[in-house]
Amino acid sequence: MLLNAYYPFLAFASTVEFQHLNFIDDPVLSKDFTPFYKVLSKEELNEPLDIRKSKGKVKLENKNKLSSSELEQILFWKPKKVGEVIFNFWD
Repeated sequence: MLLNAYYPFLAFASTVEFQHLNFIDDPVLSKDFTPFYKVLSKEELNEPLDIRKSKGKVKLENKNKLSSSELEQILFWKPKKVGEVIFNFWD
């Protein structure tokens, strides 16, 4: 079970290793936690990141509210999917 440190986002994974998260859906547990957290689906978490760098600035095309310093961290750590950003190891 994964819980974001700053937002009430919760997810389930069968593997949790540095830069490798294998997200899964667990309908039974999701039902229990939904009143308290936004339980993210495997589909949402495995969405590929669309990162672009233009004129020295980083732009993430996926819907987000990340700061420029957070975007720089994404460029440095090179996560491949949305879930790797939400449940990252670099903080």
